[in-house]
Amino acid sequence: MVSKLAYHQRLQRLLFLLRHRQAGTVTEIARQLNCTDRTVNYCLSKLRKDGFVIEFDRNLKKHVLLEDE
Repeated sequence: MVSKLAYHQRLQRLLFLLRHRQAGTVTEIARQLNCTDRTVNYCLSKLRKDGFVIEFDRNLKKHVLLEDE
């Protein structure tokens, strides 16, 4: 079981990757975060539930964070 601190750090790392356009597919993100695809999907879902607009850009072939412009 992952500690709350480790979980929070994973979410923060995922947000960093999204904000800096370094996130890719779920599998690529999982490799970067050293976790499973399922965990990445759960984290993406959690961030979306918290109000972040995250979509998969098919042209870029990566997940992107859509921020207010």
